[in-house]
Amino acid sequence: MLVVYSNTDVNPSNLVSINAKDEPLESVLHKLLKGTNLTFSIEENHIILSQKSVRIPLADQAGKYVVKGNVKDPKGENLIGVNISIRGTSWGTTTDVNGNFSIPASADDILNISYIGFIPQSIPVKNVTFINVILNEDFKKINEVVITALGIKRKQNALSYNIQEIGSEVLTEAKDPNFVNSLTSKIAGVSINSSSAGIGGATKVLMRGPKSINGNNNALYVVDGIPMLNTSNGETLGEYSSQPRGEGISDINPEDIESISILTGAAAAALYGSSAANGVIIITTKTGKAGNTHLTISNNTDFMTPFIMPRFQNTYGNNEGIYASWGQKLNTKSEYNPKDFFNTGVNVQNSVSLSIGNAKAQTYISLATTNSTGIIPNNKYNRYNFTYRNSSSFLEGKMLFDIGLSYIMQNDRNMMAQGKYFNPLTAIYTFPRSDSFKEVQYYERFNSDRNIYVQYWPYGDQGLNMQNPYWVVNRNIYENKKTRYMLNANLKYLANSWLNITGRIRVDNAENKYTKKYYASTIGLFAGPKGFYMNQNDDDRQLYADAIANINKSSKEFSLSTNIGTSVSYNKLKMFGIQGPLKDVPNFFSANNVDIQGRDSKIFDKIGPSNIMTPSIFTNAELGWRSMAFVTLTGRNDWSSTLVNMPKKSFFYPSVGFSMLLNQMVTLPKSISYLKIRASWASVGSAIPPYISIPTYQKDNSTGQWKTTTYMPIDRLYPERTNSWEVGFNSTLFENIVSLDFTLYKSNTTKQTFNMPISTSSGYDSWYVQTGNVENRGIELTLKVKKSWDDLSWSSGIVYSQNKNEIVKLFDTNLIDPTGAPVRIDKISKGGIGSSDIILTEGGTIGDLYTKTELKKDNKGNIVVDADGNLSVDANVIRKVGTSLPKCNLGYNNEFSWKKFDLSFMFSARFGGKVISATQAVLDGFGVTKETEVARDNGGVTVNNSKFDAQKWYETIGRGGVYSHYVYSATNIRMQEVRFGYTFPSSWFGNKMSINLSFVGRNLWMLYCKAPFDPELTPSTGTFYQGIDYFMQPSLRKVGFSLKFQL
Repeated sequence: MLVVYSNTDVNPSNLVSINAKDEPLESVLHKLLKGTNLTFSIEENHIILSQKSVRIPLADQAGKYVVKGNVKDPKGENLIGVNISIRGTSWGTTTDVNGNFSIPASADDILNISYIGFIPQSIPVKNVTFINVILNEDFKKINEVVITALGIKRKQNALSYNIQEIGSEVLTEAKDPNFVNSLTSKIAGVSINSSSAGIGGATKVLMRGPKSINGNNNALYVVDGIPMLNTSNGETLGEYSSQPRGEGISDINPEDIESISILTGAAAAALYGSSAANGVIIITTKTGKAGNTHLTISNNTDFMTPFIMPRFQNTYGNNEGIYASWGQKLNTKSEYNPKDFFNTGVNVQNSVSLSIGNAKAQTYISLATTNSTGIIPNNKYNRYNFTYRNSSSFLEGKMLFDIGLSYIMQNDRNMMAQGKYFNPLTAIYTFPRSDSFKEVQYYERFNSDRNIYVQYWPYGDQGLNMQNPYWVVNRNIYENKKTRYMLNANLKYLANSWLNITGRIRVDNAENKYTKKYYASTIGLFAGPKGFYMNQNDDDRQLYADAIANINKSSKEFSLSTNIGTSVSYNKLKMFGIQGPLKDVPNFFSANNVDIQGRDSKIFDKIGPSNIMTPSIFTNAELGWRSMAFVTLTGRNDWSSTLVNMPKKSFFYPSVGFSMLLNQMVTLPKSISYLKIRASWASVGSAIPPYISIPTYQKDNSTGQWKTTTYMPIDRLYPERTNSWEVGFNSTLFENIVSLDFTLYKSNTTKQTFNMPISTSSGYDSWYVQTGNVENRGIELTLKVKKSWDDLSWSSGIVYSQNKNEIVKLFDTNLIDPTGAPVRIDKISKGGIGSSDIILTEGGTIGDLYTKTELKKDNKGNIVVDADGNLSVDANVIRKVGTSLPKCNLGYNNEFSWKKFDLSFMFSARFGGKVISATQAVLDGFGVTKETEVARDNGGVTVNNSKFDAQKWYETIGRGGVYSHYVYSATNIRMQEVRFGYTFPSSWFGNKMSINLSFVGRNLWMLYCKAPFDPELTPSTGTFYQGIDYFMQPSLRKVGFSLKFQL
């Protein structure tokens, strides 16, 4: 248990000794405090010491009356044991378990309100009978406890690395179906990009830059100290890719989250193993609380519309029989507006939670629903959450047991990110401006010969695999249905005052049913004459267990905190299903109706890529001196199943760190209230990809034969290794009004695994080689200010991140393949869209963008125009146009609170980087953009100081895909979030209920952006295909409200 007290009430240097054995805690405390002016209360796992309320002498009670009140923190939680005193007297009291207090006072008195870890307040009584107080947290770091790796609690002073904490209000004030999106631009060193798949889509989270060329670069999620494998289906692979799905982390109800800690560096995450090389997001969920029952009911409703779209024209039409809008100027502007296709999306999230308990047992229960419709017609997302958690103690408080259960049902339909396939926007954006769109809104017509409804789209595919957009959203249906349960248990035994032993287990199982239904008359590229059906069942199972011994010893000079443990994790994904064209009955979607001999037919029965078992041992030791200097050592060893048949079947990775409180060691200027300097180094390993160290077999569906792997057997491979260091400081200034945190870091990731081609004379197609060195270096800075004036409080914060990514080495210059042939490779193409490409070279970055076509120019730099007035395209020019990675990111937030009102607004900015818009190129080629209208109005495009025909120009560079003309700056500045709220006086409801009403907006205003789409939107959560737009779904502007009842 923790002891809470105020230094103004308790002098910790006064020592008291008593003899006690096998006595109740209350009896021991009464003995300790006998003869003092102190009293105690026990709330949850806290012993609260405070001065006894002093009875006011009768002579002093003239003109006094009882003033009552309630004290809460900024999150609305009641504060227990807050000291309430009358200035200039010895009269005082403390708040009870519900944060309530009462004290006799007169109209001229001033109440002093103080609580450890919070900024004190002084409030004049002024004849009021009830006072609501909100105490703001103090920036001062002394003795603050934070959650670190494996759920270990450590003092902020001792940490040798940067850790950032986010409260639950950040997630619930501006809710998103995927709560990770609510963290955007609020954490230094973390880049968060929402998927263009829209509602329920996956999110790309990148900490301190991309490190692995072929591995995973997304962060690890940890829930209540236990790693959670986040199965993500958000990666897409260009213009011909299938549409994406969601991810596992989005299943969590944001109302169940108590706080989030972000570990951006390898040293912070070293204890989590290979999965943590890219940083960790630690999620601590809510537990029940002792005392009165607490019931919370909340509703968040958002309305969504497209935020950034291409600029269209409606003044020039199309010639008869021609799809492209290169006809004459219309006498009357076309009423067609592509934006009309989009719905107003709606997201409704409801939650009910109940907290109840006493000193020995606490229970938390919640129910939540999320029901959303996207801006694309027939795009839906629904989720239903049930959470139960119980914490209890027995054996006279020596045994603590915590059990939790989460059950989720989720379904979604028609997520769409970008690309040609199953994308309604190719037809919506390019539709001929002279034609009637109403005609194609009736997207199917009855065919009496076939006795079925068939697609109506008289325009063909236009080289874009185009279909009627309403047929795409209603008759090319993607659906996903998931049921998931997560069960965890935690048993802790308090052996004595310095030793406790913890055992934990977590089971996380999900069943996904993923279907595709393409109705008859879908274009032949995708379906047979009678349709197409796919039914895939994914069985995703995760198991984690650990046991940890925690030792805490201290003396007058030194302290030692040690954790020794072992863990095992097992992940398995099994996929089973069938797909193929329909055989007998049109539009009858059943496995029995699939033609297993038809084109693209396939039977799924395989183990997925995450079938991995990893036993581990680990240790952490922290040595402190006089509570102002600390050294921390960690070590972990993993035995990964991916290393079977390798000479080294395990790998070890250590970290070391140092921190020192300068404000306690030397005399600093008065303006510096607190100053901690820190430094750390870590080496973290990542196991090799699964299945490459053992022979595997695949069935060739075209021949029905089994085939073995075609790469050369491997004699040795080693884990990918990330070595990193960081230095920095944490400080508060000007009596804790200002806080400033700074980190400088550098990491190098080596032993990257590549699959390389090899001479067929070897009998194989490829071989594996380990080489490469990717470096990331940068800075993280967080600046916060908090100030209060009577009823007005203001807080402001700046979050700044800067990262430089560089491929220091791609391949060794003396690389020899197994046949003895030298290997000379100076670049790797990771693919692109059209004439764009992502190419990796030494000295470049993982996000480098290239174009491969340009207009031909003469030796004077003039664009070549032939005798027929046509342009020529040079298809052999490979030119780097920039990197999709930003130079830096900035978030700026302000919050104001006045009495019952609160207002907050946030701006975010991304500086640097380049993006390519293939969408703009195609639209220019079809003559439907504002740019083509302006060019025609001006008599053409200026080429070589003279006017050139606008149609020829844009058809050449647009539909011809000369993307070197469609490179844009990714710099953008926006008003990202605004919130205005009012908390109704609890006195209106007999001081039994609190109600808050807030209005929230996100992506309200783009202040600066040169790109024709939102550069912060990503079509893929993978490492590549960033910064290339090919008919992406627009980003979303959200406006809504939230209503919360607390009883």
